[in-house]
Amino acid sequence: MMRAREKDCEMHDVLRGNYNTNSTNVGMCVSWLVYLVNILLLAALLIVGRKTHGAGSWFSFGIMKFQPSEVTKILFIITFAYFLARYTPELNRPSVLGAALLQFAVPFGLIVLQPDMGTALVYVAIFAGMLFVAGLDGVRILLAGAAAGSAAIVAVPMVLKGYQMERLLAFMHPTSDAAGSGWQLHQAHVAMGSGGIFGKGLFHGSQAALGFLPAAHTDFIFAAVVEQAGLPGGLLIVALFLLLLYRIMRIALRAEDMFATCMAAGVFSMIAFQACINLGMTVGFLPITGIPLPFVSYGGSSLITNFAAVALVLNISVRRKKLMFS
Repeated sequence: MMRAREKDCEMHDVLRGNYNTNSTNVGMCVSWLVYLVNILLLAALLIVGRKTHGAGSWFSFGIMKFQPSEVTKILFIITFAYFLARYTPELNRPSVLGAALLQFAVPFGLIVLQPDMGTALVYVAIFAGMLFVAGLDGVRILLAGAAAGSAAIVAVPMVLKGYQMERLLAFMHPTSDAAGSGWQLHQAHVAMGSGGIFGKGLFHGSQAALGFLPAAHTDFIFAAVVEQAGLPGGLLIVALFLLLLYRIMRIALRAEDMFATCMAAGVFSMIAFQACINLGMTVGFLPITGIPLPFVSYGGSSLITNFAAVALVLNISVRRKKLMFS
């Protein structure tokens, strides 16, 4: 009984930010340092970033390319989790919510300026998921969602580039320009349909192998998999994602402090959102956004980020005790 009471008191101190003053100060300094690195990486892209598919999201080092906006997802999850852990009891206060929104808005705005709307949407999912787990009031969530939706409707024509508007129109009218803006989605459907129930066999997919399916190794890799492995291959990928997300959710629920819980929630939101968007756009349920399929799509920066995210969650599972920067 005494141990349980002591543990509850320690937890209360962690959430209130009242544990060891020196430790707290060091943690805040490290958190802000990591956040500053995050912002500097994203800001540098606006100056020296290399444009690929209309977005200046890459640093180029000869034959190597690096996408900082992928890695900064992890940095944002860590720093925002630390913020939420310190201010969880006061999270619904307007001043705290304003500080949380500001911490999110700076990296989000820099990514929108690249412009990389796909990654920006991932940030929104991470931000919303972590706030929900931290205990944000449901009414405020609904009001924020309604405000964000209204703002998006007004801002879409002004923010989106020409090719992005074409993608949106192709989603709304997929057969209107199958040879132009709707080419990617049309070929994805042809690839999946040509595979039939059991697929054409490994490395025997005609649409992907002959180059008819654009981005067959990145954005539309799910269509290439279904073409070759058929329905069982597609269902296997979905099942593996569900298993991974279940394990992450279980670790988040078993974590013993809010810092760890929020980090796991951020990783869950990131992977779940990217998987849902990629699969949704491939089958035609969502507009094409250029978001890769985690662990499946080709790409070094994305793969490193996803592995780092899973490593972060595994560390939470192994330690099962209060996590701090110091």
